[in-house]
Amino acid sequence: MAIDLAALTVPELLKLWSGTMSELQDRELVRTNNNPVGDLAEAIVHAHMGGERAGFSQKGWDIRTPDGERVQVKGMRKTATTKRRNLSAIRDADYDSVVVVVFDADFGLTETLKMTRPTVESLFPHRAYVNGRIITLTTALLSNPAVSKLDMSAAFARISQPRRDSTQ
Repeated sequence: MAIDLAALTVPELLKLWSGTMSELQDRELVRTNNNPVGDLAEAIVHAHMGGERAGFSQKGWDIRTPDGERVQVKGMRKTATTKRRNLSAIRDADYDSVVVVVFDADFGLTETLKMTRPTVESLFPHRAYVNGRIITLTTALLSNPAVSKLDMSAAFARISQPRRDSTQ
């Protein structure tokens, strides 16, 4: 399905964006109207690990697995114009592990990493100015033996299916 975005007016582009966000909410993949990176990362991790997603007011963890593991989920979308490597700050210690989900510019899943809280705390010092720890995606982190690479492509494929057949 190719859409020539350049041929659309600004109101048409905004309507397309609004409709897309509404559909993602209907599918329970995003829960807010904010940038969908974090919500989509959580939905993928939840589909992969199972368990429950935390409520909005829950501090520290985003997913509680069936085994009781409390997982903080961080998402990042890399584009040609963004050189960012820092994730948002982790401000609470009420988690057992962190899963980082990295997307490309078109929301393709490029990397999924998992590390324990002790690993996070040993690699990333507390920064007073943000009152938290900031994970930085570096070559050293990606090759660290304490950091596991996970394949969540099957979970992403499961949640990526249409809600209904478009031919109906």
